[in-house]
Amino acid sequence: MNLEVFCYLGLLKFPEKLQPMMALLDGPLKTQATALLQELKDVPRPELQRRWARLRDEEYIATRGQIEQQIKVRLDDMPPSIRVWCTSWLADQHE
Repeated sequence: MNLEVFCYLGLLKFPEKLQPMMALLDGPLKTQATALLQELKDVPRPELQRRWARLRDEEYIATRGQIEQQIKVRLDDMPPSIRVWCTSWLADQHE
């Protein structure tokens, strides 16, 4: 589980549900999430949004690289509809 995702989404989209969601985490994850939330508590919302966008960009680049490595074709060389299918297919392979 990516705790940065958990914390950014919790703070940006579900602030009223963040504490109940924390109860779902077990020992070490809960401790780490609590520490991360403590660090983020005074960060302004625009900065949280910037960090969330950066994290999503990093994940997109990593996922794209995995896909291109696995299928041995650059995604930019494919029609857009097939790009979506390849991304979905890879995500299904990791479930």
